[in-house]
Amino acid sequence: MTSEAFDLFVIGAGSGGVRAARMAAQRGARVAVADDKPLGGTCVNLGCIPKKLYSFAAHYAEAFEESHGYGWRVGAAPVLDWGLLKANRAREISRLNAVYESLLVGAGAQVLRGRAHVAGPGEVE
Repeated sequence: MTSEAFDLFVIGAGSGGVRAARMAAQRGARVAVADDKPLGGTCVNLGCIPKKLYSFAAHYAEAFEESHGYGWRVGAAPVLDWGLLKANRAREISRLNAVYESLLVGAGAQVLRGRAHVAGPGEVE
């Protein structure tokens, strides 16, 4: 494939690539985005979002303990279901991947699943 068919060819569908592609497509540019990984990049799939979900979950143990000072009576000690937390994290990341794809497609960008690289002036493979 060559980029000549497109006004903008974005390699990588992280937050920056998705934003650039979406803004260009909304303004009438012919845009393609290539990525061989789930949309959203490192932040959504491996970094920021998973870290925040795990961090939020970790703070509940302390909050349960502190609640006694505010009149809460808790029966058995709370137990973290690690498998459920991981499943819920995966579900949220999948939801965000779909949001990114919807934003791109809704703006008129073409999403290409796979690896791409610049092959030369005006050429992308």
